[in-house]
Amino acid sequence: MSFRNDTRGIGVAKLFFTIVTGVGLGLAMGTSFLIVRGPFLGGPTLDPFPMMGALAMFIVGIIVVSWGTTRMFGVGTGA
Repeated sequence: MSFRNDTRGIGVAKLFFTIVTGVGLGLAMGTSFLIVRGPFLGGPTLDPFPMMGALAMFIVGIIVVSWGTTRMFGVGTGA
């Protein structure tokens, strides 16, 4: 049995990058809720230091989403 060419299933790499994309999407959505709940949804705003932490995690989430989706769909791999 050859593990190099997985033609029957989704593929281990594609499954991994699907999970990475989901984690990044959850991270981006969760932190974006923390950022906008105060000014737009009538909730309390975060203090400045936690707000900057939420913004940094939002940016990390967007980077993880874009990396995961480009690897999942094979953009730039030449395959």
